[in-house]
This record gives sequence, C-alpha cells and structure tokens, in this order.
Amino acid sequence: MTPSLIINRDSPLPLYAQVKRQLQAEIMSWPLENDRFYTDQELQGIFGVSRATVRQALTALEDEGLVRRQQGYGTFVNRNKIEESFSTLHDFSSQWAQSGRTLRVENLKVTRMHCPAPFAKMLGIETHTEVVTMERIRVSGNMRIAWDLRFIPVPIAADIAMEEFENISLIDVLRPKVSIDRGDTQIEATLAGEEYAERLRIAPSAAILIREMAYYDASGQAAFSGISVYRADQVRYKFSAQLQMSGGTVEYDVLIKTLVAAK
Repeated sequence: MTPSLIINRDSPLPLYAQVKRQLQAEIMSWPLENDRFYTDQELQGIFGVSRATVRQALTALEDEGLVRRQQGYGTFVNRNKIEESFSTLHDFSSQWAQSGRTLRVENLKVTRMHCPAPFAKMLGIETHTEVVTMERIRVSGNMRIAWDLRFIPVPIAADIAMEEFENISLIDVLRPKVSIDRGDTQIEATLAGEEYAERLRIAPSAAILIREMAYYDASGQAAFSGISVYRADQVRYKFSAQLQMSGGTVEYDVLIKTLVAAK
C-alpha cells in the first residue's frame, strides 16, 4: 500500500478516522499466527501521517476492543469475540466487558404495531395483534455489533414507562411484571444482504448471526419474542447443558461455531 492510495487529504473525514477505517479491515484479516500489530512508526510510514494521528486512530480501535496496547511491548490484535450466553439471568454489559468491550445502546425506539406472523406464533397470539415493539442498536466504541427487535404483549408492557426501556436488559425491565423462567433460541448463519448491512454498517457480503428468541414464564406464557442480528466476526454464543450421569450432574460448555461459505 502507498499513502496516496489510502489517505485522501481532501476528504472531510479526519485523517485519523481514515487510518482507523483502513486498519479495521486489516485487523479482520490479520494472520492467526501473530497477534503483534504494526508499530506506531510503521503506521506513520504506511499512511504518511503524524504520530499523533496514528495514536488517535489506535486509541479509537482500542476503545472498540479491536486492539490492545501494552506500554513497553507494543500493540496487539485483540481476537476476543464478544461471548453471549444462553441464560435468562445474563447481563449483556458484564459479558461484553469480559471480552474487553464496552456496551451502549443507540437508536432506541419504542412503539406499538401489529405483530408479524412468525413472532405472533411465538407469543401465542393472533397474527396482527397489537404489541409493544422495541428496536435498538448495540454499539461498542463506534462499531455497531447488533441490531435488536423485540415484541412484547401489550398487557405486559402497557404500564411500563418508556424511559425504562432504555435499560440494556429487557429482562430486568420486565421482571416486575413477569417472572421469566426459560427462553427458546434459534440461531442461523447467513450473509448480511442490503437490509442488515445498512443497519450494522457492514458489507452486504459480511457474515452475520440471526438469533430468534422467545422467553416464557413458568406457566408457559410468552413474555416477549424477537430477533437479534449480530456481526459474526465480533460475536459468538455459549451455553451450558446439564446432563445427569451416574447420579451426578455434569456441566458442559458448548461453543457454537459457524462457517459461512463466501459467494
């Protein structure tokens, strides 16, 4: 690469942001055998920019959890994916933090609409019954990691103040209204396509994980259903299954790994 092909000094996009965007692509294809990233001096030479610009770009990448900087040792690619577990007790914030990522929610929208057929079936209600819907983007640094859409029966959500839905955990919001006992989840790997590429700001050919879920109380009544769409290069799922063996309980951690064939 030559600097003239990478940096556009006439662009309204700041130099550090241009460097960061190029390095994001580099990180996604970084060789597995070596976690050590470019030095500041190497990046200055590659991009033809100042050390301050390089450091600003690396700080932004570190904030997103894509690299880690160790004083006296250098910069390293952070390969830790965000790991979410299948549990009605999970806390997304703490799970993301364990992967070195921060979590915030953006573009929160709560409204009422007629429930689409697949999600109405999960809720055990008639198609097009009015439900409360919640749409949001989960973000780490400036990177969109997941898009969420939830459908909640009106009797459960009607008396909840709108500002309560700004809570990261919907389960915590609904807990005073319903005791959630179990959740059913289905995950599919596919390519983003135009719709999800726009929502997550990724290429249409990028791999994504689509998670459909429904949560129920002890009586089997549905509390909510919905869908989450994740960047497959940033997230993986973990669940624990308890198996009864020889009078004891053995717990297994199972990682779901997904391969998506490139078109």
